[in-house]
Amino acid sequence: MPHPRPNKAAEYRQQAEQIRTIARQISLSDTKNQLLDAAEHLEVLAADEERLQASPKPLVRG
Repeated sequence: MPHPRPNKAAEYRQQAEQIRTIARQISLSDTKNQLLDAAEHLEVLAADEERLQASPKPLVRG
């Protein structure tokens, strides 16, 4: 029986929003852009996780 994964997509999105909040407070454009890139990467991970969770699970035969 597969173990349910924690809601990774939600965790990634929460981290992305935290990074965006920090990025908005930083005035150095290079650092700000790095943080925004990291947030975007987390959004991609969240979308990937959602696709993984939504895909049909293969039947395991024992």
